[in-house]
Amino acid sequence: MITLLSARDLGTVTQPGVNISCHFSFAEYRDPAHVHWGQIRAINTAVFEPFAEFRLREEDAKDIVTIILKGTFFAEVDGRVPLQLQEGDIHLLSAGQGIQGVTWWAASPGSSFVQVWLLPDEEGGVPESVVHHRPVRHGQNALAILASGFAEDSPEDTDSGQADEPVPLRASARIMGMILQSGVTTHYTTGAGRLLYLVVLSGVIKINDQPVSSGAGAAICNETEVRLHGETDTTVLLIDAV
Repeated sequence: MITLLSARDLGTVTQPGVNISCHFSFAEYRDPAHVHWGQIRAINTAVFEPFAEFRLREEDAKDIVTIILKGTFFAEVDGRVPLQLQEGDIHLLSAGQGIQGVTWWAASPGSSFVQVWLLPDEEGGVPESVVHHRPVRHGQNALAILASGFAEDSPEDTDSGQADEPVPLRASARIMGMILQSGVTTHYTTGAGRLLYLVVLSGVIKINDQPVSSGAGAAICNETEVRLHGETDTTVLLIDAV
């Protein structure tokens, strides 16, 4: 089953200089029909005015994955030295047993990012904040794993921050990205009982013949294989969780 959520039906959260489009309930936006999708707690796309900031206070038991779509950001967690983030970089904040606060702020005009919030398999643990610096790493006509909670997706025992490694999650999930060219079809296969959520960052795509436009989302369940066809050149994220 595929349930579509159009861009005009997304929730909105605003902070000074920041506009956030929300696929699920977040901050002051509340929608009882869209609270979470399995382990996926939130998916937000944020657009920043120059030097605007997005701030969270106390948070725990979340994997927050931030993918920089455009511009330059800095991320500061619990007052530590800020981390610089460029287009294509991925910042993972595993809040673990708890952080006191985190701030992302834009250092260039027209900056934007997409965030995926996941519930970890187990609560607790030491908080962790890591960045993988890389060019935009969406696969060309094939899904590339950007973040993963599965050991088999990372050949190394430790996270070295290299561009060809997925960011390590504490949730049994994968976050994948792809640039699908117009007219090209690809397939994704998952296990029984898994929940998928697709976000169209730009362009138009068909999921099992259902068209989905830029900014929209698609919640997918009881489908072990999905067929993705580019109606235009399209950039998407696909999250595979439980």
